[in-house]
Amino acid sequence: MADIAVSAAQMTGDGRATAQASGWPLRTLAVSGALVLALGLALLLIGVTDARDVYFDETWYVPAAREWLKSGEMTRQEHPALAKLLIACGMWLFGDNPLGWRAMSALFGAITLFGVWLWTLALTRDNGRALWAAAVTFVGAVVFVQARIAMLDIFLMAFLTLGLAFFTFSFKVAGRRAARIHGIFAGLSLGLAGACKISGFFLLMGLIVFVAFIALLRHWRARFASAGPDDFYSPEIAARWSPAFSALALLVAPFASYACAFAPQMVHAGAASEFIATHRRMFQILSGHSADHPYMSQWYTWPWMRRPVWYLFQVPGLETSDWSETHPAAAVDGLPNPFVAWSGELAILWCILRALHRRDLNAALISILFLSEYLPWCVNPKGLEFFYYFFPSLLACAPALALVLFRGEGRLRWIAPLAYLALAAGFFVFFLPILASGLGVTPSQFEPRIWFESWR
Repeated sequence: MADIAVSAAQMTGDGRATAQASGWPLRTLAVSGALVLALGLALLLIGVTDARDVYFDETWYVPAAREWLKSGEMTRQEHPALAKLLIACGMWLFGDNPLGWRAMSALFGAITLFGVWLWTLALTRDNGRALWAAAVTFVGAVVFVQARIAMLDIFLMAFLTLGLAFFTFSFKVAGRRAARIHGIFAGLSLGLAGACKISGFFLLMGLIVFVAFIALLRHWRARFASAGPDDFYSPEIAARWSPAFSALALLVAPFASYACAFAPQMVHAGAASEFIATHRRMFQILSGHSADHPYMSQWYTWPWMRRPVWYLFQVPGLETSDWSETHPAAAVDGLPNPFVAWSGELAILWCILRALHRRDLNAALISILFLSEYLPWCVNPKGLEFFYYFFPSLLACAPALALVLFRGEGRLRWIAPLAYLALAAGFFVFFLPILASGLGVTPSQFEPRIWFESWR
């Protein structure tokens, strides 16, 4: 019997699964998703407790989580509450120790890898390409670094990838009812991304513009020569997102999930008005000008990685001046895998051009993630920016590469992707001594990995 492939989320209007022609049975997809989640978590937890003290922004968010567990008061109110609550959940489960501080970061790092797999599956309907994209994302180092430190960004990235997966399925599943269910889940996920950091709303704004642009063209009755099944302007796609449903999925649902993240604060304050009060405080903090920082960088320098951020560099038990071949430093550099980042950016550029030239839906969605999470930083009123603000945009690299590299038919189409993955893994292993604190890096190991003076 021929395999009947079923999308991980594709349902007809009456709730029954519908088959696709990709050749992947539902059981295989379920196993693949579970494998990405479990293997990702296992790999991210290795050495997660090697740094025995808090470092970099953990010095802010671990005490905030500790205070919430102790008194119910939410501190560090320059950001929304959800990510800090999730860090606190890890500390409640595993204790006020390195595992407790970072356990939820590792879990949501695995969820991010799962989200990339699910999103690429929605884009390509090919489980092989989706697994490949998850592997490339792992060796791309962005998720690896952020999932091993108690910061807010990995939680934002997890909800962004899930939201994009649901949004993409909403354009591609059979049946209007199923499409709208996925659209609602997309909105809820994107609201939770914004509840981790306000920049999580950037993607939501990009998708609102995308849907509004399609609606405007429809209102103007614009016509194109050929609207294929992968064209974001095809009637089958556009008909699913009516103005009323768009408002429900992209405005009401995100606000509802976002507001729920502030429930503990409102309960602690004993008043629903705390929701407004905390946003006033947030606005005051974010609208103020911050002092310069030695690792600050400008948004236009991020694509060529001019100034990565050193999260940690210390010689355990000694002074930094004692760093030597016999006393390696524990180092964590917020540095993406250069091979994956730079080649991925070229693939994203290809997607942007393809979306403009052919109105390709897959290329358009990849472009929207990259541009919507990147371009708003050019008008940042606070004036203080760091390279890791660019990391959510880099989640578009692996899906973009999956569109570019898979060419031909049968086994031959895997030659270039597997060669690329092997090379990317080699770069990842090479940079690992300055990405994982437990390995240690000596001066002689350090210098070959610092390609530019600005990386120091």
